[in-house]
Amino acid sequence: MTGELEFIAGLRALATAGAARGFDDDVALLGDLVLTHDMIAEGVHYLPGDPAESVAAKLVAVTLSDLAAKGAVPIGVLLGYCLCDGAWDRAFVGGLRAALAEYDCALLGGDTIALPHGAPRVLGLTAIGRAGARVPDRAGGRAGDGLWLVGTLGDSAAGLAVLLADATASGPLVEAYRRPRAMIAEGRALAPQASAMMDVSDGLLIDAGRMAAASKVGMAVDLAALPLSAAFIAQRGNDRAARLFAATGGDDYALLAALPPGTEAMVRKSLPSGAQLVRIGELVAGAGIALHDAGAPVEPPESPGYEHHA
Repeated sequence: MTGELEFIAGLRALATAGAARGFDDDVALLGDLVLTHDMIAEGVHYLPGDPAESVAAKLVAVTLSDLAAKGAVPIGVLLGYCLCDGAWDRAFVGGLRAALAEYDCALLGGDTIALPHGAPRVLGLTAIGRAGARVPDRAGGRAGDGLWLVGTLGDSAAGLAVLLADATASGPLVEAYRRPRAMIAEGRALAPQASAMMDVSDGLLIDAGRMAAASKVGMAVDLAALPLSAAFIAQRGNDRAARLFAATGGDDYALLAALPPGTEAMVRKSLPSGAQLVRIGELVAGAGIALHDAGAPVEPPESPGYEHHA
């Protein structure tokens, strides 16, 4: 069985161009252009019964989220599309049109193919963004930085669980799963001050571990501080088990940032109205993730998040 991390490690030797940033980040940087690519697959990232319009919206949001985590503004995208059936394809185009309009982002090109009948759909999107003055990567965090989060955790994973129990379900958790939001404005506010930043796509703990490894530091994470939505608490509760679920579920697309001491006030002034910046821990000397819950140590879960395996 080949794991995602093992495969990426094999590719790392090929990524010798400076633009690749050593494969320690989710984007490439060419001058002032930030480039990223994402894929979503039926049965992995979305359910076969999900509306085509929401699949298009999710594809755009998860791809642009990588730009948001670098403080970049979207310019355009290239679409890789598998033709399905006429009605689904038309609905997808409508959803894509609406999603690109929401982010003021242009469709620049791409490619289409046809798959054998019944094969699961696999969709890809390459996004190009314009960088700001600073493009934080995962590797700049330093011991003493605070670990901060913009966005909530667990809603998408809870929404998926709701849909798996009832395919006709609706509500804010289902919407969080089907239609995440790329936090472009929030990323622009964080980037000038962040020593390291990334989005939370595979789960807070696994992604924080990646930032810690790239920055060559450890992290102390307080489960009690994790921001949870009212809808999540109503569905899953607010105990330690619920918070561990939220910390490992993935598909959140919140922004995780290491902020040096004294920068919090500047970031708060720049954030859009309604955005909440929450301190969930700190970067420390050492390696790995240390969990605690309001001061009490917590054994890390066996699986800190989602990793693809063949």
